[in-house]
Amino acid sequence: MRKVLIGLLGLLVLAAGAAAAAAWRYDAAREDRLAEGISIGGVDVGGMRLAEARAALAERIGDPLAQPILVRYGGGQFVFSPSTAELATNVDRLLAGALSESRDGNFLTRAFRDVTGGRLGRHLDLDITYSQEAVQRFVRSVSKTVNAKPREGKSKASFVGIRIRPSRNGVAVTKPALRVAIEDALVDPESARSLELPTRVLRPKVTTRELQKRFRFFIAVSRGRKELRYFVKEKLVKTYRVAIGRIGFETPAGLYEIRSKAVNPAWYVPKKAWAGDLAGKIIPPGDPENPLKARWMGFWDGAGIHGTAEASSIGSAASHGCIRMAVPDVIELYDRVPLHTPLYIS
Repeated sequence: MRKVLIGLLGLLVLAAGAAAAAAWRYDAAREDRLAEGISIGGVDVGGMRLAEARAALAERIGDPLAQPILVRYGGGQFVFSPSTAELATNVDRLLAGALSESRDGNFLTRAFRDVTGGRLGRHLDLDITYSQEAVQRFVRSVSKTVNAKPREGKSKASFVGIRIRPSRNGVAVTKPALRVAIEDALVDPESARSLELPTRVLRPKVTTRELQKRFRFFIAVSRGRKELRYFVKEKLVKTYRVAIGRIGFETPAGLYEIRSKAVNPAWYVPKKAWAGDLAGKIIPPGDPENPLKARWMGFWDGAGIHGTAEASSIGSAASHGCIRMAVPDVIELYDRVPLHTPLYIS
């Protein structure tokens, strides 16, 4: 009986040794294989050999991150290459650490874990580094190329009419938004590698529409030709013969606007030497001494456009600075001209 027990014990020892040897060989064959339950940067690399894991990470993370980032604008695009930003990851360090942790313990415990389906449950985060200065340089370069100041609308008045140089919107790259979009794409392998350039519109202070509204109605007077021209929407509507200020009382040249209007106006006589005894008086409408007939359109310091009873003065320099018109003409013009209509006198 004793010999039988000794024999059985020997067999058990031999079996255990064989099992241990098998476990050792199994473990040795997996010395470069990661344990199940390991992920790096969201990629499941559990059970893979080191080279397989590196290839999987290159395909899922490295290759996408290396793709250029396209910034679309106006039918063209700017290209940012991650290599210029010295993009780098800690994949190699994470793989080394994951393999080291996979090899913790001894061959028996590792073999038992693998045979029984044990998992490490390690989810390792990827660190991605890049040059922020490279991103800033790219943003500055794009901005320098794209940015454009707005062009102000301008008007030029003359006797031939009003000429409006159209305004134009400007554009400015929204640099913080572009920087954030580039940096987000640099660290996210699943991000779109094509994005629209973020910009904002720069509005001119003076727009074409504002000038067109201001000069919708326009009056131009030529002192040399003794003519008044009336324009609507930059088109000549009618030309009138007028009288202007005589020598010493010249009608003032420049750009003005119609500041006041009156029907059958009273005459507030200026306190000037030429007014004689009437200086400072108010001459009511219809009074023979009131030279302002029918209508009044004032534009500057007592000067205005008005009708006159002296029809023979039309076409000459005869007034004390005002612009005289025939009564039917001034009535017609008065009804067409709103307050604040620009008036240019050349």
